Amino acid sequence: MSKDCPHAVKVRIVVDGMDERARTLPMHPSEVIVAVTDADGHDEEVIVDRRSLSGESLGIGHPVGRDGDRLLVELPRETAGGAWRVWVPEASVVPFADPVA
Repeated sequence: MSKDCPHAVKVRIVVDGMDERARTLPMHPSEVIVAVTDADGHDEEVIVDRRSLSGESLGIGHPVGRDGDRLLVELPRETAGGAWRVWVPEASVVPFADPVA
């Protein structure tokens, strides 16, 4: 487990930088667009380097806030909607398994 990213948030890959669809987007072939589902059930999309993923989870470090069963997490990059922090269900935050380790 990486000391820099002890936690991760579950994500879904929306566009892979190697996909045909990615040619029209401002992204590098090593990047992917992932969707983070927030506590209200809405998807927040963010472009990240695929090395920051471990399976279907994105390294986030420690959650920065808590409100009941919701955690405030800081993402490694700004979302398409302009947010850096997102409230997510506590169940979507998992230990980060470093794929390189």
